[in-house]
Amino acid sequence: MRKKAKAAFIFVIILLLTYACSAGGSEPNAEPVFTEEAQAVVTEATEAASEPEEPLAVCPAELETMFNSEGESDAVYNSPDTDDEFILVTYQIDGDEISSPKNGSSVPDEFVSYQEDTETHQYLWTFFTDIIPASQRKDISEFILFTDGADDIIGAVDAADTPNTWTMEMDIIDAQDLSTLAATLIHEFGHVLTLGEGQISDNTDSCDGYMTIDGCSADDSYINAFYNAFWADLYDEWAETVEFSDGEVNEDEVITFYDQYPDQFVTDYAPTGPEEDIAESWIYFIFSEKPAGDTIAEQKILFFYDYPELVQLRDEIRSGLCKYAQE
Repeated sequence: MRKKAKAAFIFVIILLLTYACSAGGSEPNAEPVFTEEAQAVVTEATEAASEPEEPLAVCPAELETMFNSEGESDAVYNSPDTDDEFILVTYQIDGDEISSPKNGSSVPDEFVSYQEDTETHQYLWTFFTDIIPASQRKDISEFILFTDGADDIIGAVDAADTPNTWTMEMDIIDAQDLSTLAATLIHEFGHVLTLGEGQISDNTDSCDGYMTIDGCSADDSYINAFYNAFWADLYDEWAETVEFSDGEVNEDEVITFYDQYPDQFVTDYAPTGPEEDIAESWIYFIFSEKPAGDTIAEQKILFFYDYPELVQLRDEIRSGLCKYAQE
């Protein structure tokens, strides 16, 4: 739409210049002379071109319904169960395409049908490409489908085999529920956005910003700003009660910490750490309408509105989600 508007504006200018020059004589360097009507058209076109773009069409009611959908689909509820995690297939990513599938080994018989379900694999990948713009996916090089049965680990991102790139990983069983799929992919993309290239470095010797689980945050990074705004005064208390010495967290203490500060976190998973808190808050930024900011949890959602590029990205993601929310 933006290119079309720009092209239309240029066409109007060319047309009017041509008309004005023919009306003003044949002197080679003569100044173009506009009639009052022509000048009015130019002025209107110029003002239209300089006005901010209207937000992309979204469907707030449907998105709210998608986000707040409760319960599991029959496909998830009736799926086989397991206490282990199995990599089903790994795809290589090239732009909008996935290719070169590599099947995981030692997959139990009850999960082979999921491993061979290439139609669902493609659907899940297309869902991701439909909601996340290509410019934001350039550092994701592998798409992995796994399962550990219903619930538990639903999705993840990790370092890929290609240096400085990411994997995008989904539990194919949990992903059969649309609301779970949407929220999980938005959450995992939030990690890529806030922990990716330009946001953190692998410097661990001296770090003036927040030291994330993956490296030192840049001074102007989203995660460093988020930490300074919402975690700097809370981190030591959190570390003493929630974090183990090896960087892992006590999941029971995460819930306890949430119960202690319920107005500071959008979900009871968010106190897992600043990295998860910003990713959970990012989900609410995408799906929910702009809050009043009456609580710290709401202020965390408002945090993203301070970045025009993230507001634009929000519009683009919401527009892509509408295709599915309205089905």
